[in-house]
Amino acid sequence: MPKPRGATGATKMKILAIVCYNGECGQVSYGYSIWQTLKANFHTYLSDDEVRNVYHHLKELSSLGMLTREDCVEVGTNRCLYSLTEKGMSLKPRFEPYLNVVRRNVELL
Repeated sequence: MPKPRGATGATKMKILAIVCYNGECGQVSYGYSIWQTLKANFHTYLSDDEVRNVYHHLKELSSLGMLTREDCVEVGTNRCLYSLTEKGMSLKPRFEPYLNVVRRNVELL
């Protein structure tokens, strides 16, 4: 059974953790890099066809006010950059376990 629109399940928590981690490290978060991090750290959305699912989650998280989206037009790219809002950061207790996974995996490299 599908989750109700606006539900914040595990995948959305993982995305919030990735955006949070990138912010802590001074890195930008954009759809493709978030997808790559999901694959590397959580083994989700492994198929190239599934990248669209990440963009769907990002759109929902933005509409829920958990992320801000900024269009960034650079030479050769049309990326949308994402960052956590206060509302998104208020969910840190829920996404902290995923944030710890990302931190731990980066330390192992």
